[in-house]
This record gives sequence, structure tokens and C-alpha cells, in this order.
Amino acid sequence: MKESKKFIYIINYPTFEEELCMLEMRSIFNTEPKDKILISDINFNPSNSTFIKSRLEVFHEEENFQDILKKLEKNIITLDDFRLEFIKALKADVPFSERFGYLSKIGDKIMGVPDIKAPKLVLALGKHKGRWVFGLHEKNDNLWSTHEKKPCSYSNSLSVRVAKTVVNIAANGDKNLRIIDPCCGVGTTIVEGLSMGYEIWGTEISEKNTNNAKRNLGFFNLEPRVTHQDMHTIKENYDSSIVDIPYGLFSHITKEQQQDIIDTARRISKKMILITFEDLDHMVEKSGFKIIDRCAVTKGSFKRYILVCE
Repeated sequence: MKESKKFIYIINYPTFEEELCMLEMRSIFNTEPKDKILISDINFNPSNSTFIKSRLEVFHEEENFQDILKKLEKNIITLDDFRLEFIKALKADVPFSERFGYLSKIGDKIMGVPDIKAPKLVLALGKHKGRWVFGLHEKNDNLWSTHEKKPCSYSNSLSVRVAKTVVNIAANGDKNLRIIDPCCGVGTTIVEGLSMGYEIWGTEISEKNTNNAKRNLGFFNLEPRVTHQDMHTIKENYDSSIVDIPYGLFSHITKEQQQDIIDTARRISKKMILITFEDLDHMVEKSGFKIIDRCAVTKGSFKRYILVCE
């Protein structure tokens, strides 16, 4: 039987996004981090989350450091252009003065030439809850932060951080699921979804916003998966929908129109991520969806509610 892999994720978040982080972690890993450390057998790219700072793919785990060295003697690693580092974020009781000595002994067991300044791979040692761990350490590349500087945006659109997170929540991290954002505006969720490799499409009733969404996608060399279309005419079915529902402060929309949007999301998708400024629980329930999880996110003086509905 093939031994399952183990991954240690280093998590961080601003206080005002703690609820959002926990919702994403539950959606992807079916658990929450403890002391900002999450351990799972699920392999998730750390650069696909704004909250995962790095991931250690564990090669060896032992109670004693000498046993790590014995494993490396038995399973020789041949590798050039690597760097060795100690994972401080695991908050182990290993004095700073001793860390270089441990890394030096690890380095003696690796066959190859290191490259400290521009490594192709980073190998790391750490200690968590009294056990030594050694493996491949991959940090978040933070390339998603460049999406903040897109050609077209408007004040009440989702932030890149929230958009990226709701796409992960919509798909539970599964790249094989089909996602639709039927009110996609300038395409913020589409940019994030496609850049992470998700199967996502968008529709937008405003021709101006549709053109702006395509401009944003083209700016990042992404496929223009946005069509100028009234969501109520969508005939295809999707695994999940993301609905940032229009709100009275920013658009002329009635309660009946909001209900129609939610009802259509129910018709075209098995699951809906609803983003709203107000309590729309009754509309969700009326549509036939059930709310299975939720969180709140603050942006300036506004609070957005994110509901996971199935």
C-alpha cells in the first residue's frame, strides 16, 4: 500500500479576515489550523491561497534528530541548486545558535551543490510538537497580488484577496469542477479562478462591464471567458456559482430581482457562494438552497456576508 503524503501548511491572516481564512481552510482541508499550523494529506498549492504562507512536504519525521540523519543516509538525496533553511514559523524550542549546526549536518548528507542566492528548490528542517520534520519547503509566490493593478475596477467590486478565496471555497480546491459567476462585473473572480487553473466562466448583463472584464483578462494573458448575457438565459449547468448580489446602495435593484438572481443560481448550479451586504437567508431558503457554512468580511465601513449554500 502506497504511503500517504503529509503536508504542513503555515497559515497567517489579518484579524479582520480570520473568519474568511477559516472558511477557506474548512472548504479545502475539512479542518481548521491550530496556532496557524495546518496538517493534512491534501496537496494544495500554497500560492493559490492568500492565507497560506508556505507548505512543507514532509519527507521524514522522527522524534530524534539523529534518526532524520539515518533516514537521509538510507535514502540519499542527489540534488543541485538547493538551499537549506530552518522553519521558524513552527515555533519549536530550538535555540537560534543551534539551528546552523543542525542544517550543516543535514547538508553533509545531501549529494549536490547548493545555491544559496537563487535555489531551484528549498529543503527545510523544523520541529513541531516535539517531532523533527524534514522536507521540501515551498513558499507562496504572491504573484496574485499583482492582480490588484488591473486596468478596470470599481469601488464596490470584490478585493483580489476575497475573490481568490471565494473561488477556492466554491470549488473546495477541486480543479475539475465547473464554476460560473453569472454577475461577474469586471471579472475579478474570473481573473483569480483562471490564474489558479480552475474551470470558471462569467456572464455579465452590462455590455460595458463585459468589455472591461475582457480587458482585465487580456491584461493578464488569460482566456476571455466572459460573455455579455442575462444570467436568466443561461442553459448550462455548473457545479458551483459565485453570486456577488447587487445591493440597493450601489444599484437599482428590487427584492424581487434579488430573489430571481438567487433562484436562477439554484437552477444552474448545485452549490452557490452568495456574497451580500444584507441578511438574505430567507431568500436563500426560499430558493431551495440550504446554508451549510458562512462568514463575515469587513471592507472599510462595510461588512460583507459570505454564505455557502447547497
